Amino acid sequence: MHNSTMDPRKEERLLKAGRIAAQSLKYTCHQVKAGVPLLKIAEVGEQHIIELGGRPAFPINISVNHHAAHYTPGYGDLTVVPEKALVKIDLGAHVDGYIADTARTVIIGGDAEMERLLEAAEAGLNAAIARIQSGVRVWEVSKEINKAIRSFDVRPIENLTGHSIERFNLHSGISVPAIAPASERVLSPRLKEDMVIAIEPFTTYSPNPRISNIGEALIFGFAQRKNPRNPMLRRLFSQMKLKYSQLPFASRWLAELVPPVEINDTLTSLQEERCIHGYAVLGLHDGHFVAQVEHTVIVTKDGCMITTRNQ
Repeated sequence: MHNSTMDPRKEERLLKAGRIAAQSLKYTCHQVKAGVPLLKIAEVGEQHIIELGGRPAFPINISVNHHAAHYTPGYGDLTVVPEKALVKIDLGAHVDGYIADTARTVIIGGDAEMERLLEAAEAGLNAAIARIQSGVRVWEVSKEINKAIRSFDVRPIENLTGHSIERFNLHSGISVPAIAPASERVLSPRLKEDMVIAIEPFTTYSPNPRISNIGEALIFGFAQRKNPRNPMLRRLFSQMKLKYSQLPFASRWLAELVPPVEINDTLTSLQEERCIHGYAVLGLHDGHFVAQVEHTVIVTKDGCMITTRNQ
C-alpha cells in the first residue's frame, strides 16, 4: 500500500467507507438475477450499507443495458432484471461525510460481445489506477483510459467522467474523462497528494458514444441555500436535509416522510421553488449496451490507495 500524508482520522473514515462500499457492492451484485425486481435489489443494497455502519452517499443506481446512469427504482417500481442484460450497480457509502463511490457490471445471459465491453471497462480502470500519482495531469490519466478501452475495439462514453470527491460533496470540481483531446494536454489540472478521486469508465459499441437524457429524474439533489416559502414544506425540507445529509436522495425515500401518493407533488413543489434539482436518467438513444466499473482512490506521492477494493 502507498503511504499517505492525510490526516489519520480522515483517512480512517475514507477507508472505512471504502470497505463498506466494497462489501455492499459485492452483496448487491449477488442479488442481481433475471426476474428479480430492481426495487428489491436497491432496498437490500442500501440497507446493507447501513448495517455495516455507513450511510448511502446516494441512491443505488441500477442502470440496465442502454441506461448508463441515474436510474434508481421509484416507489412501487415493478421493473425486473431482464433475461439478457448488462446491469450496472453503482453505489456509494459515507462515514461522517467521507465518501466512497464504486460500481460493477453484472452480466445476465451474456455473450462474448457483452463480456468484451466489461473487459474493456476494467482495462480502462486499471490503466487509470496505474497512472495516478501526485503531479500527474488528469489528461494523462484520461489518455491511458482511452488507450486501454480502444484496444478492445470498443468506445468509451465521452461525456460521463470520473470525479473528485470531498466531504459531503460527491462531485467536487475535477472531472476525469475517458477521452483526451490534445487541447486539454496542458490545461487539465494536476492531481495532488491526498485528493480523493472516483474513476469510472463506461464502454459501448455505439458509433455515437455520448449519453443524453432518456428518462425523468428519480434521483434529486439539494440546491444551495434555498428554503421553501410554505411553512409546512419548509419543515419537511428541513427533515430531508438532515436525514439525507444534503447528499443526493431517491424519490422513493420520501415515503418515510410523506404518504406515497404525495411524493410526486412534494418533489414538484420543491423543484418549483428551486430547493432541489433532478438528475435525469442517462443513456444511449440508439439502444447500444453500456458497461461500467468504478473505484475510489486516494492520490499519494507515488501512486494511489484504492479505498473500494474488496479485501
